[in-house]
This record gives sequence, structure tokens and C-alpha cells, in this order.
Amino acid sequence: MPFENTMKEKEIRSFASKLRRKPDSYKYNYGHVLVIAGSNTMPGSGILCCLGALRSGSGLVTYAVRDNFLDQACAISKPEVMFFVYRTATDILDFIKSRKVTSIVIGPGLKADNSVLCKFIKEIIYAVNIPVILDASGLACFNGIAGELKTTNAKLIITPHLGEFSKLLNIQSAVIENDRKKIVADFAEVNSLICVLKGSNTFVSCGKKNYKNNTGTPAMATAGSGDVLSGIISSFVNVTDDVFEAVTFAVFIHGLAGEIAEKDKGMTGVIASDIAENICYAIKQIMMKR
Repeated sequence: MPFENTMKEKEIRSFASKLRRKPDSYKYNYGHVLVIAGSNTMPGSGILCCLGALRSGSGLVTYAVRDNFLDQACAISKPEVMFFVYRTATDILDFIKSRKVTSIVIGPGLKADNSVLCKFIKEIIYAVNIPVILDASGLACFNGIAGELKTTNAKLIITPHLGEFSKLLNIQSAVIENDRKKIVADFAEVNSLICVLKGSNTFVSCGKKNYKNNTGTPAMATAGSGDVLSGIISSFVNVTDDVFEAVTFAVFIHGLAGEIAEKDKGMTGVIASDIAENICYAIKQIMMKR
């Protein structure tokens, strides 16, 4: 399965045009992202997702949290982020319906290896039919049983790094490395989802269409970088019906934002929030091209 080496200039301009706003725009034109992430030891994971979504143009962003780390999350949040305290999956599903949520990020920073957590996540992604970005602990719930992903109702986008993908498929990382393009494409097609295999040259596939990213820098090898990417994806899927197009552009912009951050902070000084804060400049750079 061939992968594009670069995103074509025409494709870049086409998606960038969808981000331009009409004079009579209002916030609900640009989606409501729900981020279900974080824990008392990792409240920042969800905040980074929220920052990624906000800086990518999302109209509204809500961070769904447990009450045991609400104060921690609020303390490190941007004021534009809204909060929702939940106890059960039913609470989440009611919120999605009543608040017109249009995309979801679920997994980053959630407590891993927990059967209760996995039941909670599955209840949500089996019940919704909107784009869901599944990452980290959310993805780990399907380790060794990846075939179950095909049976969900959500428009699934999974964003594993190599180690997570290895556990998901129960295949050694070295085997995937040897034929990653075909393995990613086959997995995406069989399970009717979009797979973003993160790395120095991130691969994206929905099975029939494939993309190899060429933006980014080693400076982005830092905790939380993937959380920011999940946030960008969650925002971009709300401005087009072509989910694959949105995901590939998100990966492209994420890498470009990292490159811009590196120019300011240097190769060793970039942290995930720097990437998030430079998303707007990456988008601006693309929009200024004629």
C-alpha cells in the first residue's frame, strides 16, 4: 500500500480554506469537543488535549473529570476550558446529548489496567456515532482484543505509538517495524477505523487511503505531545465530513507547530504546551500562502 511522502499543496490549501470563518460565525459552527481524560496523578493530560482543540479552532471544549481531581485540573487550565464532573458513563452520554457534543477524546491520563474503566469506555464508544479519538489508556482496553473495535458505533480514530500498537495487536514491535505500512493499512481497513501510528514519520491510514507525514522534529519527543495531537484532531473533524482529510491535516499541523516551537525553544527545550501554543501560528502560516 503506497503512502504519500508529503501532503500535496492543493490538499493543504483545500483544508485550510475550511478553517476560514464567515462574518456571521458563532461558536457552535466549530464544534463542541468533549475530553474524557486525566486522573489525580495526571490531570495535565486532559488539559493538553483541551489546549490542542482550542488552538485548532474548536468552538467549545469541555473537560470531563472525576471530582477527586477537579481542583487540580482547574488550577492548571486555561479559563476557556469548561468542566463537567461525572460518575458514570450514563452521565457522559446524557451530557453528550444535551450539550450537543460533536467529537470526543477519550483515554489520555486515565487510570490504566482497570476493568471498571474499560467497561466505562466501551459503554461510551458503543453508544455514540460521532468521531472519537481513542488514545493511551482508552486504547489499552482493547489490547489483545482489537477486533472488538470494529463493532463500535463511533467513528473511531486511534492514535497509538509503536509500543501501544504492539500491545493492541499482540505483535512484537520489531515485526511491526519491518512492515509498518502494510500492517497499519490492513488493520485500519479490517476494523473500519482510522489509525494514526505516531512516530518520527507518522503513518495514517483508513485502509483505502494512506498518508505519511513529513512535518515535525525530534524536539517533539516529549511527554504530552500526543495529547496535543488528539486535541487537534478532535477540533478538525468538526469542520469537514471527510474525517480522513481532517486527521491527516491535524498530523501535518501538529508537526509544523512543533517545528515553529523548536525555532524559539531549541531542540531540547520544547514541551507539549509549547506545541499547543504554536498551533495557531502553524495554521496562520498555511492560511497566508496564496
